Amino acid sequence: MSLKRRLDGVVPPELLEKVPTSFEVIGSRAGAVAIIEIPPELEPYKYAIAKAVAEMNKHVRAVLRKVGGRSGEYRLYSYETLIEGPTEVLHKEHGYYIKVDPTKVFFSSRDQTDRLDVARRVGEGERVLYLFAGVGPYAVAMAKFAKPRVIVAVELNPWGFKYMVENFRLNKIKNAVAVHGDVAVVAPLFKRKFDRVILTLPLGAYRYLPLAFECLESGGVVHFYHLGREEDPFSEAAEIVKNHCPECRILERRVVRDYAPGVYKVRLDVYKP
Repeated sequence: MSLKRRLDGVVPPELLEKVPTSFEVIGSRAGAVAIIEIPPELEPYKYAIAKAVAEMNKHVRAVLRKVGGRSGEYRLYSYETLIEGPTEVLHKEHGYYIKVDPTKVFFSSRDQTDRLDVARRVGEGERVLYLFAGVGPYAVAMAKFAKPRVIVAVELNPWGFKYMVENFRLNKIKNAVAVHGDVAVVAPLFKRKFDRVILTLPLGAYRYLPLAFECLESGGVVHFYHLGREEDPFSEAAEIVKNHCPECRILERRVVRDYAPGVYKVRLDVYKP
C-alpha cells in the first residue's frame, strides 16, 4: 500500500496530492532509518506521515524529515526527528555492508546502482583515487567487484573517515587506504599517480576537476559528477570538462538519479589522453 493510500482519511483530500510518493530507507533488518521530505502544507500531519512510513517498513526504527539543502563544511542535510531511534545503521547492498549515521555524514542508498556501474569499469591492477569519499561506499564496491591495485580514499569529515575505516574492516578490504584530510591539500601530493579518479560530490566538485586531471596518468579516466537540468542534463558538465581539459574526451554520459524537482545528478566518464 502506498504512503498516500495509508494517509487517506488522515490527511484532508485536498492535500493528499502533496504527500510524498517516495522516501529513502538506509539500513537493513538489524535496524533502519527513513528519510523523507514533507512540504510545509503538511506540517500539521508530519507525525502521522512518519508513523505511516514506519508502518510500511518494519525495520525502520527512526524517521527523519529533511530540512533544506546540504550546507556547512561537510555538506550535510539538516533533519527534524519525527520518530526517535538509533540513526547509526548497518546498510547492506550488493552483498557488502556500509556502516553509517546519515545525521553525521552524507550517504545515499539511491546511488547503489551507480556504485556497481563504476566498480565494473575498474580494470585489474588500476590505481584509483577517490575524492570526497564520505564513508567509502564506492571504494567498498570497487574492492568487492574489481581488482584494483590500490584505492586511496580521501575524506575531511572526521565522522566520514571513522566510518570509512570501519567499513573497510567490516568488508575485509585490504587494498584500500583511508586518508583523513582536505582534498585541496591531499590531491596535489598525487600528481600523475592514478589511473582513475572519482569525484562523486555533485555540489562544487567542478572546482577540483583540474586537480583530478593532474592526478591522472595519461590514458586515465575521471568520473565527474554534477547537477543538470531535466531539459539538458549534461551540457553544463560537458562545458566544464571542455574548459578545464580541451583535449579530454567524454566516454559516457549517465543520469545517476533525480536530485530535486527538474534536476538530475549526472556522471561524465572523462578520458585524458
